[in-house]
Amino acid sequence: MREITSNGFRLVHETTGAPVYFEDIIRDFRGDEHVITGGRSPHKPSSTGRVYTARNREFFPTVFRLIWIK
Repeated sequence: MREITSNGFRLVHETTGAPVYFEDIIRDFRGDEHVITGGRSPHKPSSTGRVYTARNREFFPTVFRLIWIK
C-alpha cells in the first residue's frame, strides 16, 4: 500500500492521524463512498490542499475529515 504524500506532506485522518493510502475507500460527510487516488498539499499556510478521487473529482480534504500534515 502506498501512502498519499505531496511536497513533504502526508494525508491523514483528522481524528486518528492514521495515514490515507492510494485507493482507500473513504466516506464523505454525507456518507457516500469515494476511492481516493491522490491529492495536492497546501501551497500556503491558509490553504487546505485538495484530495482527488477515482471519479476524476477534486475535493477539500475536510469533506472526508482528512488533513495534510508535515
